Amino acid sequence: MVEDLGKILSKGFETYTKNLNLSIPFIINVVITGLLSVIMLFAGFFYIFGSSLSSLKNATTPQQAISIILPLVLHHIHEIVMLIIIYFLIVSFIESFFLAGAIGMAQQATETGKAELSTMIEAGKKNVVNLYLAEILVGLIYFAGVVFIVPGAMRINLDQILSFSDISAFLPLIGGFLLWAIYLVILSLVLAVFIYALVIDALSPIDGILAGFRFFTKHKFEVFMLWLIAGIIVIVLFIIEQVMGLIPVAKIIWPFINMIISIAVIPPLTTLWWVRLYMTRTDKKIYINELLAHPNDLEKA
Repeated sequence: MVEDLGKILSKGFETYTKNLNLSIPFIINVVITGLLSVIMLFAGFFYIFGSSLSSLKNATTPQQAISIILPLVLHHIHEIVMLIIIYFLIVSFIESFFLAGAIGMAQQATETGKAELSTMIEAGKKNVVNLYLAEILVGLIYFAGVVFIVPGAMRINLDQILSFSDISAFLPLIGGFLLWAIYLVILSLVLAVFIYALVIDALSPIDGILAGFRFFTKHKFEVFMLWLIAGIIVIVLFIIEQVMGLIPVAKIIWPFINMIISIAVIPPLTTLWWVRLYMTRTDKKIYINELLAHPNDLEKA
């Protein structure tokens, strides 16, 4: 008998407490991508708006600021698009390396009870290209949902955007964004497991995506519940953040606590949960009470 979801959550948490180094890939990733984001943001901003900073300072209303910014954005739209594409390609590669490394460490911890930092490098190098390409393919599938907003976007002209005179003209666009959001939510559920399947089984990009989809079709309820639990955790943290914002002292301290939880606790913990779910449902061996156990032996353990 395989582990039920409750046991997966408890065992995953226990594994995390004994392997706090599982947070290191996520911390390094945030630091590197954060620095890169700041550099590219400032470079892009000064390239596009550098000659118009004085005009922006003189803008007294949001409409005036938009009337200055929008023509500049439209004039440099090709450079902006290219910069955004380059940024996401670089950041995605970096994130793919550390995500693959984190999953490899989580797999090792689930198999042996101990995660080593060297595994991050090994799993990252082994799977980064396949995971990177798979993430791009999935990203394109996500982006395909842009078709939902095209009809609404084609009905709005520049004057309506600047004047906000006809609110009803924005309704089709808002509806399109809503449909796109629903499309993204569904995809995030259906493809929730593909990155773990790809790294754990060392699959190619397409095989990893298909394996994740097949896993979902066989274990819809468990995938949905774990996906829901992960989402609820994010929502609870958001609510706590809003409450803490009303308390003067907590308003200062909580952002630091929230940053630690959001980077060093939640990502490695949920990674362990997803890895353990996948491994127990695909007949992999896992670590239980200092023994390397087969999923069929879990009930006895």
